[in-house]
Amino acid sequence: MKIILDTNFLVSSIKFKIDIFSELKGNELFVLDNVIKELEKICEGKGKDSISAKLALKLLKTKKIEILKDKKKHTDDSLIYYGKKGYIIATQDIKLKKKLKKKRVKFIYLRQKKYVFGG
Repeated sequence: MKIILDTNFLVSSIKFKIDIFSELKGNELFVLDNVIKELEKICEGKGKDSISAKLALKLLKTKKIEILKDKKKHTDDSLIYYGKKGYIIATQDIKLKKKLKKKRVKFIYLRQKKYVFGG
């Protein structure tokens, strides 16, 4: 399966100490270029999110996750676009999950702060 990792999915997985790379092993993982920009912006701040975003960026480089170009102006719209093309979206964003459900796009999320779950 082709899975696109969203910003909050990456940050949350690090906060909750979930190794998403072993959980999603055997799948092709991708990230949008805007997600990289969002993570870099979070890194400029302070606190746990900043630390998690820095680690997420480091992991994306280490694991050599392929970066896809955004196809729309907003990240959520790009995720929906790719979802309609057969990609599965990995997100924790409640509003985005509702949009994906409405558009019948498959998604996965973290459940009970320890599992990757499909929606």
